[in-house]
Amino acid sequence: MQYNQVWNAVDKLAKMQGLSPSGLAKKAGLDATTFNKSKRLRPDGKKRWPSLESINKIIEVSGITFEQFSHLGDDDDKVIQLNNVIPFIKLSKLKNCDIYQKQVVTDDWEKIRFPDANENLFAVEICGDKFSPLFPDGSVLIVCKNSEIRRDDKIVIFKTDGSVDIRKFVRRTASTLEVVDMNDSKELSVPISDIRLINRIVWLSQ
Repeated sequence: MQYNQVWNAVDKLAKMQGLSPSGLAKKAGLDATTFNKSKRLRPDGKKRWPSLESINKIIEVSGITFEQFSHLGDDDDKVIQLNNVIPFIKLSKLKNCDIYQKQVVTDDWEKIRFPDANENLFAVEICGDKFSPLFPDGSVLIVCKNSEIRRDDKIVIFKTDGSVDIRKFVRRTASTLEVVDMNDSKELSVPISDIRLINRIVWLSQ
């Protein structure tokens, strides 16, 4: 790969994941300035190449092969399908998310690797202790957009006021959703009119 192709591939890989080059660097555990424009030339004006170690790290966290990475360096709009990745968002940013045709719109979210990735899954990182101890700060929930909800399933409730709750499902009546607060086991009734969408939590990483 030529100098321009390498940097073009870095920029395109970041864009594919909804990240800046700095965001991609941080995701790979690198210094945020590793791929900055200012780092691409030395003070004397000579070209500065990214290290092979840095490239290997962004390839690994993106779930692609070196061959796929090299193809991104071409001067076209070629896009590759990232392997084993799903959309990712922090719970604090999930409020007021876009919902279209009864599905959460995840097109512009960041991506994380997940072994059983499919188009119906997305990941949510818990922020704070609101849902502790069951879901402590930093926990990552894997949520399914299209899944039948059964009694005792843990669910994410998107409300019409923009808020998001995590509850245990009990039953659904004509006018309410009966759920359990997992912190104190208290049963609650949520008016159906207050709900935009319900998705099931299918996996939890702590």
